[in-house]
Amino acid sequence: MKHLNEVLSEALIEESGEITRQWLLIPESGRPSDDQRAETQHRLLIEIVARIISEKDGGDEELTKWALQFARDRAVHEVPVYESVARFKEFRRLVWNRIQTCSETMSEKPGTPAVFQWGEKLNKAIDHMIEVFTEEYYKVTIRQLNAQKEMINELSAPIMPIAGIGIMPLVGEIDTYRAKIILESVLDQCSSLRLSYLFLDISGVPIVDTMVAYQIFKVIDSTKLLGIETTISGIRPEIAQTVVKLGIDFSQVKTEQSLTKALAKNGFVVKESLR
Repeated sequence: MKHLNEVLSEALIEESGEITRQWLLIPESGRPSDDQRAETQHRLLIEIVARIISEKDGGDEELTKWALQFARDRAVHEVPVYESVARFKEFRRLVWNRIQTCSETMSEKPGTPAVFQWGEKLNKAIDHMIEVFTEEYYKVTIRQLNAQKEMINELSAPIMPIAGIGIMPLVGEIDTYRAKIILESVLDQCSSLRLSYLFLDISGVPIVDTMVAYQIFKVIDSTKLLGIETTISGIRPEIAQTVVKLGIDFSQVKTEQSLTKALAKNGFVVKESLR
C-alpha cells in the first residue's frame, strides 16, 4: 500500500500543472491579478495533498499554513468566502478525478479498500482546510471591520482649533461604542491643542437619548477638569422635547441655539467671506 501511495503522490505532482490550469479557469470575483502567484499557490496545495496521501510527515502542518495564508489573501481582496469554499469543492472534484484515473492506469492495480482510503484522506484534508480557512477569514474580516470602525469613529469626532478655541461638530447616530471614542478623543485633542473654549455642536445628531446625554455631561465635566469652558449648540426643538421627557437636567450646561450664536456670545464673530 505504501508503494501505491508513492505512485499516486508522484502522479498528482506531475499533473499539478494541468489540475491548476483547470482550477484557475473557474471565474472568481476579486481574485488577485497576479496569475503567477496564484498558480504557484494552487500548485503548492496539490503538492501538499499529495504529501498527505503518501503519508509523509509535515503534510498536515503545511496544509494548515497554506489555508491560513490563502484566507488572509482572500480576505484582503474581499473575495466572498462562499466563492472560496466553492473553489475548494471544485478542487476536491479535480483531484478525485485524477485519483480515479491514476488508479485505473497503474501497473499494479490498487484494490477497492486502497481507493477508498485515498478518498478518505482527500476528504479529510479538504475538510480541515475549509475549517482553517473559514475561521481565519472570519478573524481577518473582524479585525478589518474593527479597524475601519475605529478609524471612522475617530474621524467623526474631530476638533477644529481656531485661535485657542475648539469647534467639534457631531454628525450621525451615537451608540455606546462611538460615545466612548468621542469622550476619549475629545480629552486627548483638547489637551494636545491647549484649548480654553470648546464648542460642541450636535445639530447633526438625530437622536439624543439618556445615554447620549450622559456622555455629553461626561465630556463637559471632563473638560472642566482641564480648565476648558464648554458650550453646546444645535439642540433642535424635537431633541429639546426628548430631553425634557427623559427628565435630563441641562440647567447647568451652557447651551445656544446655533454654533454662530454660541461663538458670538463668547466674543468670537463669524464673518462671511467676500466673493
